[in-house]
Amino acid sequence: MQVVRVHCPVSGNVLARLQAGEAAALADDPVLAGVVGVIRASGVLGTIGPYRGVFELGFGLESFVPGADAVPTTGRAGEAEVVPTVVVKTYAAEGADIDEALAAIVAVHPWEIPVIEVGVVELVGR
Repeated sequence: MQVVRVHCPVSGNVLARLQAGEAAALADDPVLAGVVGVIRASGVLGTIGPYRGVFELGFGLESFVPGADAVPTTGRAGEAEVVPTVVVKTYAAEGADIDEALAAIVAVHPWEIPVIEVGVVELVGR
């Protein structure tokens, strides 16, 4: 099975609301809502057996230092920045063509270099 992790910048307010269990906050951040929308609409991502639209959220902070030639959405060259982030994790069948869905995620992501990880995992079955 393929696993896809998308690191999404969010506001501190949205992060706090999600951490408190307020699912409605998913719709209040355009990047997060866009990524979730791609997963729910793709028919490829978020598929585990008979389930569709499967994703998990991890909450945290990311830190980076933009280089002189970077064009960051937040922060300035040479200065450490820390931003609230939600990691959206989803799955696709092994061998499934996820390129179109990944391109759609990149299109809604604001970062100069979106952090999108693709790997392989084995899920435990019954």
